[in-house]
Amino acid sequence: MKQSILRAGFGVGFAVVLLLGSLPAPGLAHHSFSMYDQAIEKTVTGQLTRFVLGANHAQIYFELVGPDGEPELDDSDNPVIWGVETGSAASLARRGITVKTFEVGTIISVTLNPLRDCRNFGAMTNTAGELVKCGMTMPEGGCTEETGEAFMRN
Repeated sequence: MKQSILRAGFGVGFAVVLLLGSLPAPGLAHHSFSMYDQAIEKTVTGQLTRFVLGANHAQIYFELVGPDGEPELDDSDNPVIWGVETGSAASLARRGITVKTFEVGTIISVTLNPLRDCRNFGAMTNTAGELVKCGMTMPEGGCTEETGEAFMRN
C-alpha cells in the first residue's frame, strides 16, 4: 500500500516538474507585434513632442510636418499626432540614446510598421526600424539620412 502511494506521488511530482519545465520563463515573455501590419512600412516626419522611456518599450510622439517644416493639420485644424514604439530603455541606453538625445521640438523621420486598425501609431520592428534626427528646423530636401543623423536601425 505504501509503495503504491509513493509511486502515485512520484508520478504526480514528475508530471508537475514536466509541466513547469515546459512553461516559458517570465524573463523571456514578450508581447506580440501582431497588432502592427508588418507587410507595410511607412515613413513619417514630425516634430518631437514627447519621448517616454518605458521598462519594456520606449515611445516617441510627434506632430507631423510637411517637407516645408509646416505642421500637417487634420480636418479640424489640429496637428496630426503620431507615435512609435521602439526598443526598451535598456537597449536604447546601450546605443547611447537618452531622453536628452531627442529634445522636444527636434525634427525626426521614422520608418515604422503601422497599427492594423489605422490609428496613428506604429512600431520599429525588424522589418521597419529607422529613426533619423534632423535638428530643430527642417533641412532643405526634408529629413532623410542624407540631411540628418541616422540614429537607430532595428
